[in-house]
Amino acid sequence: MNNQKDWQAKNLEAIRQRIYWLQEQPDGVIFSQPSGIHFLTIKKIQFIIQLVLVEQVTLKMNWVQSILNLNHPTYLIFPYTQAMMLVLLWNSQPKKVYIAGFGGGSIPQVLHHYFPDVTIECTEVDANILAIAQKFFGVELNERLKVKIQDGREYLEQKNDRDKYDIIMVDVAFGNGYMSYNLATKEFYELCDRHLSQSGVIVVNTLKSNGFEAEYVKTIQAVFPYIYICYTSGKNTIIIGTCDNPIDKEKILEKAKSIQDEHQFSFSLVDRAKDLKIIEELSGLNLEKVSIFQDNASPGNYFDSWLF
Repeated sequence: MNNQKDWQAKNLEAIRQRIYWLQEQPDGVIFSQPSGIHFLTIKKIQFIIQLVLVEQVTLKMNWVQSILNLNHPTYLIFPYTQAMMLVLLWNSQPKKVYIAGFGGGSIPQVLHHYFPDVTIECTEVDANILAIAQKFFGVELNERLKVKIQDGREYLEQKNDRDKYDIIMVDVAFGNGYMSYNLATKEFYELCDRHLSQSGVIVVNTLKSNGFEAEYVKTIQAVFPYIYICYTSGKNTIIIGTCDNPIDKEKILEKAKSIQDEHQFSFSLVDRAKDLKIIEELSGLNLEKVSIFQDNASPGNYFDSWLF
């Protein structure tokens, strides 16, 4: 335990050294770069660094993709990122994690910090975003934290069936409500299931704003029979799915407290666990009235939220 604490102290200091130069930067926009349909914009507000996607057509600047507290770089600021860490309730000592969607690298960096034995493989479709994560968010890639510039589904499809992960995270939702359809279908979740270890668990970040919440839940449930949902104070719905490792409602807070006590996260896993619900508690979801997302049967209005 002392060795782990020593390593974490050194790692935290290394992160702070990599981002120290940002403390001296003025408030406001300190970087902007066109990429695809967006300007990738870095904004500083006192000790907060934000990666904002600005739509090139509308110039809307209303979605922060990633955020960093320069004084507390391992603190997960977004409630949805804290909620995604609830996946640890099902596998509290992961050895291998796959994350589709890297962004500023907040969750990968926190996993890398608190779990020194874990290997984290990530995919990100935009090499410019990865470069920003390294320059402005203190991310340093190594043998335990790897990022491939590739579509998240394609990466898994190219993996050997023997490659198994204890945790799979899917965080590819855009602020305008769009979630890549090829990462939202039954076939994709079946692919994830094939690459999960026996006690493996999946967690998916979805957005309420595109109106397909029930479809997301029903599609994931078609592959993972045990479903848990966490609504955050933002617009996110976090869905956790597992095949053979259900947790009783009474044990959720108990396990969250145990994990929090062990790792001393700089955010409260217990607070997020209080918002976690089993699917039977969600009377507002009319799953009988919606369809399962499938590769060859996307809803005609699914892409309406894209860009506009």
